[in-house]
Amino acid sequence: MNNLIQALLQAQKEIAHATKDANNPFFKSGYATLEQVINTVKEPLNNNGIYYQQNSKHSETGAVCETMFYGHDAELSAGSVFVPADKHDPQAFGSALTYARRYSLSMACGIGSADDDGETAMQRDKGKYKMIGHNGKVVLSRDSEEEYLKDCGRMMKDANNVLSKKIYKANSETIKKAKESSTGEIKDSYERLIALYEAKNETQK
Repeated sequence: MNNLIQALLQAQKEIAHATKDANNPFFKSGYATLEQVINTVKEPLNNNGIYYQQNSKHSETGAVCETMFYGHDAELSAGSVFVPADKHDPQAFGSALTYARRYSLSMACGIGSADDDGETAMQRDKGKYKMIGHNGKVVLSRDSEEEYLKDCGRMMKDANNVLSKKIYKANSETIKKAKESSTGEIKDSYERLIALYEAKNETQK
């Protein structure tokens, strides 16, 4: 392990900060793309006998990326980076994964890679109904009661699950607000969801 650490130290001496090679027109800020970060760190790492690999881990609400270093008969994990996805579709997950890979690699190599183009991945839209995750942070934001209901169904599908209970507790007021704004079958679905979790709370008192 000591030899790998020493090689990483030498590589870090050779690694410069990534150049901002793209622009976010909405926020009028520059940022370094994933390709630019890779170009910045790959050669110094490889020249010092280090191979890096990025692993993706399963998450239903976003992308998780772990950067690993291999070389000199040792391996070292730089830890995992989680980025929430805006929507439950391939495009949103792809955006979150790119963002997670870029920042995981930048953090692992100790470089600054610019200001952020990750608004879509980081959920900073101004939807009326925000979903609070088990970590206490906003992970989803929706304007539509129907879309918010879909998120509730995905994240709280098992009322016996401890994590689902925590998520409901953190979002109960927003869920009730969305119910009051909705009509028809959507409102009925909210009422069933609320009744299910409120019943669970009552039985545990």
